[in-house]
Amino acid sequence: MWKFQCMGFPVGVHWWFWLTMFLLGGGASGAPGQISVLFVLAAFLSVMVHELGHALAGKKFGAYPSIYLHGFGGVTTLPGAYFSRNQSMWVSFAGPLASMGLALASWMVFPAMESISQMSQIFVALLFQINVFWTILNLLPIQPLDGGQIFRDFMGPHRRDVVRWVSVIIASLVAFWALRAGQLFLCMMMAYMAFMNYQHTPGEGGVVTR
Repeated sequence: MWKFQCMGFPVGVHWWFWLTMFLLGGGASGAPGQISVLFVLAAFLSVMVHELGHALAGKKFGAYPSIYLHGFGGVTTLPGAYFSRNQSMWVSFAGPLASMGLALASWMVFPAMESISQMSQIFVALLFQINVFWTILNLLPIQPLDGGQIFRDFMGPHRRDVVRWVSVIIASLVAFWALRAGQLFLCMMMAYMAFMNYQHTPGEGGVVTR
């Protein structure tokens, strides 16, 4: 595992992250090697910015964040955190907000695309696509995605079963759509989340994660 510090936060990157991103970037389907590498780099930057959004918001409310990148993306652990419902919703939303900021920054480069190299153009386009699509997906009310955690906090502790079943239904629908669209990885991820929510509500007790 690769370990380093970023903005004062400890970061760990599992080798599964690199393999998964390479496969998502077309590495298994014969895509040009340069495109797959650019996708991995864009995905790494995107996930790091997203998790830093959570980490900075968590630190503001007294947590001691650390970031871990794994095969399904990333997670920010927030030990020492005792958030109110509003604070918890803000910490959950801070990650997608950071991602939207990166998408906006990459979109602002579009008018100058003709003045940069072709590889740079592809990289900027990938940054935009990743941060738009993944942010939309991440804001769906499916636990343990950020949208699911925001929905859970909004509904309150007495409606956990409602949150759980909403997660099961929406994750199942997205998994079915992904299967029809040939998005195998997304299908497996959503099917896993649907099953996990059917079994129990993620995130109850223990260290707060985003």
